[in-house]
Amino acid sequence: MRIALIDSNPKPKMYPLPLLKIGAWRKSLGDQCVIFNNRLPEKDEFDEIWITTTFTFDVSHALGIVREAKNRASRVLVGGVASSLLPKRFESLGVEVHVGIHDEIESMHPDYSLLDTVPTYSISHTSRGCVRKCGFCMVNRLEPKFFNRKNWENDIHPDADQIVFYDNNWFAKGFKGLKEDVKKLEKIISNGKIKTIDFNQGLDARLLTEKTADLLKGLPIIPVRFAFDDMSEDGFYQNAVMMMNKRGFNDFSAYVLYNYNDTPQDFYYRLRESVRLQVELKIRDVRSFPMRYQPIFDIDKRRKYVGRNWTVAKRGSFKAILALASTRGQVSSSTIKEFEYWFGRDADEFDKLLSYPKIRELSKRKKGALRTMRAKGEWL
Repeated sequence: MRIALIDSNPKPKMYPLPLLKIGAWRKSLGDQCVIFNNRLPEKDEFDEIWITTTFTFDVSHALGIVREAKNRASRVLVGGVASSLLPKRFESLGVEVHVGIHDEIESMHPDYSLLDTVPTYSISHTSRGCVRKCGFCMVNRLEPKFFNRKNWENDIHPDADQIVFYDNNWFAKGFKGLKEDVKKLEKIISNGKIKTIDFNQGLDARLLTEKTADLLKGLPIIPVRFAFDDMSEDGFYQNAVMMMNKRGFNDFSAYVLYNYNDTPQDFYYRLRESVRLQVELKIRDVRSFPMRYQPIFDIDKRRKYVGRNWTVAKRGSFKAILALASTRGQVSSSTIKEFEYWFGRDADEFDKLLSYPKIRELSKRKKGALRTMRAKGEWL
């Protein structure tokens, strides 16, 4: 049987791991599989079309692909994040929908021959699920049970120089489980070409201990990613950065949620804390990655949602400042003065900046003034 595997993500940043595993599974059963990125094969070119979906705000796009797929193959199957969270939207089109994790697929290892080129990185999960039940997160709905994946090391491509882990909460497996993973990582690094490891979904600062930090010492985790999603993590986040820095880690990134239940003032505080840590501890980089909250179960194609402590104007003003003050949407300042230059001297001034009606013009003038200062050899 000929199966077309479709990645419906309109702007993919990574290769579609689920499709590589589906392809491995179906090829083991004798089927022929080909991956298509955000497009469909010709009519009757394949017997079946299997489509994976991503974020719920891309549902409208995915639904369009599914509708057209029905005209091109006798059987259409849909799975992935969006269709698992909003299955009725897809079932109404008369297609088969798989909700959640597929046990047979989960046990497979990716078939990299389905890609057009040899990957420079490998993606894997050492675990599934999360012990947290954060209201803004969909993991506990998609993967309600936390469990370890066996033999995840077989996911790694021999020519890859980076491993990207998609674990939702790696630290949740406990010290024993972490120790087993570290042994595997050390073996992979010693035998292969791996230069960096990236726990892409972030590590849980609340679960980091001195013992665990000692265990991780020497691993090429670059950057070390934590989350500072709300004020309940205050103190845990700072301590985690300090613990890892003492073990030689010098590159950090924090996911900083906003537009949820936070206020602009506490959002400012969380952004500023990363800069403070970088300056006071003399760390090479502690940057923040602002993550704007979007409702999980609403199809908000234009992403118009506004949190209860935010306004349309304030949300837009922060975006305007970030566009001129940041590199690739991340807040990274080498001095407190530079951070305050863009975001205000304190939380109240930040809030006032967000309410300033001509914030875009002000930010552009600041950008120009900063260029002039640096051309003269001046620095904030």
